[in-house]
Amino acid sequence: MDVKSLLDTAEDCLRFVAEFFEVIGQSAPHIYHSTILLAPQSSIVQKLYHQQINSLAARVVTGIPTSWDACTATFGTTTEVNHAVWSPCSQFVAVIMADNVELRNPTTLERMSILKPPSSHMGMTPKFFAFSPDGSLLACIYWKHHWFVILSLVCVHANIYT
Repeated sequence: MDVKSLLDTAEDCLRFVAEFFEVIGQSAPHIYHSTILLAPQSSIVQKLYHQQINSLAARVVTGIPTSWDACTATFGTTTEVNHAVWSPCSQFVAVIMADNVELRNPTTLERMSILKPPSSHMGMTPKFFAFSPDGSLLACIYWKHHWFVILSLVCVHANIYT
């Protein structure tokens, strides 16, 4: 197998896991019961393992996509998401949810950390934020009593898993 084929296979495996993460997390046998059957026709994983699926167990009659869609991850929430930004290093996505800024894993969207404002700004709602060009700092603008407050930059480390 050449390097390009290996990279394409690895990328397809990543898309497969990202697409079916919740289903596989709930029941690993669903890799064989449903997810391979629902993978796009162009999926390398689907092509590699489709023949190993018991055709009597399940069958998709119509609706199989030809390729992966643009969506790489989703998560359900009861809290409104007001703003989201990719970090320049692509190691996380920052989102404003309620009164917090959360850092999330870009593949699974699992919460990695919650950034809280300094105590002098508690009770304020974050409205906008931006990363520094190198991704090591995050500037937030908070809103209270019709005034914008620009906080000093908050250091964000790549190893922020908490």
